[in-house]
Amino acid sequence: MKALQQHFTAHRSHLVSDPNSSLREGDVVRIAPGWRASKHIRHVVTEIVAPWGPPVEERPPIPKREEMDEERRMKREAKMERRAARRRGESDGRESGEEGPTLKERHTDVIGGPEVVGGEERVVLEREMVDR
Repeated sequence: MKALQQHFTAHRSHLVSDPNSSLREGDVVRIAPGWRASKHIRHVVTEIVAPWGPPVEERPPIPKREEMDEERRMKREAKMERRAARRRGESDGRESGEEGPTLKERHTDVIGGPEVVGGEERVVLEREMVDR
């Protein structure tokens, strides 16, 4: 505050990624910038400096940076393989000859009924019902 000529520390809170759920509320941790885990989570826990509650040995281990990078790379490769297979028209794990759910079935499962569906999708559903 300038009028009193005093300085106050500004505390900053960061949301961090904890892949193994090793942290407990109150832990003092060391973080490092990492990839974007969600809209607001951009840091990764690297070490528990001072645990609060159960000791660090009783908790799941915090993965090393290389392990997290390798896991992320493997997930990305698997996703790209699934995408390439889908684009080639290969089976996506369903039994042969079995078709996927229709638009009406998907909305009934997710929303609870076709009457909730809005916009252009409702027109498509109404056309499907008229055609039957």
